[in-house]
Amino acid sequence: MITNVLKKVHIFSGLNKEELEKLCGIVKVKAYNKGDIIFFDTEPYFGFYITEAGLVKIYKISKDGREHILHLIAPYNTFAEVPLFENFGEEYEDVYRYPANAMALEDETRVILIPARQFRLLVESDSKICIKMISGFAKRLRHLNHHIEELTLKDVTKRTAGFILTEYNNKKKPKNRKESDSAIELNISKNDLAAYLGTINETLSRTFKKLQDEGIIEVEGKMIWIVDMDKLKEVAA
Repeated sequence: MITNVLKKVHIFSGLNKEELEKLCGIVKVKAYNKGDIIFFDTEPYFGFYITEAGLVKIYKISKDGREHILHLIAPYNTFAEVPLFENFGEEYEDVYRYPANAMALEDETRVILIPARQFRLLVESDSKICIKMISGFAKRLRHLNHHIEELTLKDVTKRTAGFILTEYNNKKKPKNRKESDSAIELNISKNDLAAYLGTINETLSRTFKKLQDEGIIEVEGKMIWIVDMDKLKEVAA
């Protein structure tokens, strides 16, 4: 049920069943395959989204044609919500555009569209929903601040090690741990990962090789095995 998905989303985690059902009454579910564009930064703003399944990348293209990935949106996370709250009460699609591009990175990616106009009316009719969402935005802001700090304060090696460690910590662990549990599988291309880490593909490849030469990880295609967890933590710190 969509209510179960919405309950897992940070900005809606504080809503009760009745409030979630009100929200379900205005949403639309859309499906995309790998490489499909969800929206371009030239399109009118109609509302924000939640990733229900799959993976979405939010990116910008610089004047020299280089792609820079701003966010990777995993399930139960929102994207494109900033224009709505920056310009609350405005006629969105008549004036505002999406601030970046969004593309599905996996087949059978499903997203939930929350239309701006209907959402505005819902919040205006029930102020409690708005108040409960504030704490959810605080959680999201903390995550974004952390990513900015990673890009500005750490070199590529530390950022790469930190990404591997985070992916390992976030994956579901079986009760009976095995040696193979130290492996993670990249769910994005290495080119996209490089853009997300604020570097280029060649530099990322050299970084992987460096970590392999130091006996910290092993890389084969999209599979990464953590050989020395203590060293990985030390590099990522």
